[in-house]
Amino acid sequence: MTSEDELLRILEPPAEKWVPPNRDEIVRGYGTALPADYLWLMETYGPGEVSGYLGILPPVRPSEIGNIFGILQSAAEMQEGVEGIEPEYLVHGGLFMWGYNPDGDSAFWSTVGEPDGWHVVTCRRHHNFDEPAWTRYDCGIVEFLVRTFQGRLAQNPFSGNDLWGIESPSFRRH
Repeated sequence: MTSEDELLRILEPPAEKWVPPNRDEIVRGYGTALPADYLWLMETYGPGEVSGYLGILPPVRPSEIGNIFGILQSAAEMQEGVEGIEPEYLVHGGLFMWGYNPDGDSAFWSTVGEPDGWHVVTCRRHHNFDEPAWTRYDCGIVEFLVRTFQGRLAQNPFSGNDLWGIESPSFRRH
């Protein structure tokens, strides 16, 4: 079973489809293609919120970049004052934000390599001193969501337990 099939089994998509910008508009606006599994996620679910906790940002048309919260053309800047941000995946290629939650956590892609090879990186605002704030997962967004819902990552990727090991997440479109 693919990650997409597994996500469809776990998380019911909205009945009405959301139409993302076409791939040429995405490349023109962002200067790069975006991962295919993310585009599938947008075509299947659209932008929205998972279980009232994880906001997933949409791809937008070039004219909308910079005018919608969290959607910027350039990679996210590393924050001042955060200790221990030295892993290679944060130094090369930059970060591209795709999600956020009310705990102040953020979800990104590490934009090293081709878009379909981008891996998910999370920044947990609330963590123990012996835990890293930044964690890279060797998977794309769809597999990351499935593994989060099933509690199959090394640790909860977010500060709250709202999605960790949840049996029946919900999705609400923005």
